[in-house]
Amino acid sequence: MMKITKQGQQIYDLILSSDGHMTAEEILIELKNQNLKIGIATIYRNLNALFTAGYINRVRHPELGYIYDKNKSEHYHFYDKETKKIYDLNIEYQEELDRLVEKIFGGKVESHSIIFEGVLNDKKDHKWS
Repeated sequence: MMKITKQGQQIYDLILSSDGHMTAEEILIELKNQNLKIGIATIYRNLNALFTAGYINRVRHPELGYIYDKNKSEHYHFYDKETKKIYDLNIEYQEELDRLVEKIFGGKVESHSIIFEGVLNDKKDHKWS
C-alpha cells in the first residue's frame, strides 16, 4: 500500500467518518471548518491517490462529478433526483451481468457500475446498506 501523507490521512479519516458519499468541495468545507489549511487541488490529488491505491471508491454523480465513498466493495447506488443524494443499495453484486456482456460482445468484463435513478417516497435519511 502507498504511504499516505498527513493531508491524505486527514482526508481519508474524514471520508471514513462520513455517513455516505462526499464531494471534493464538501471535504474542503469540512477541513476548513476544522481550521486546516488545504487547497482544492491538494484535495483532488489526494483523493485520486487514495482511489488509485484502493483506500476509497469513486462514484460518478449525475450532476456533481465524482463523489468519494468509503464502501470499497462492488455495490449499486440509488440517486434521488429531488434531493440529489446518492445512497448505497444493499443488493448483491450481480456478476452474471459481466458474463452476459462477455457472451454478447466478447472480451473480458472486469466490473460494472449501476446507478438507479428516481424519487424517494419517504424523504428520511435512508441507511440502505
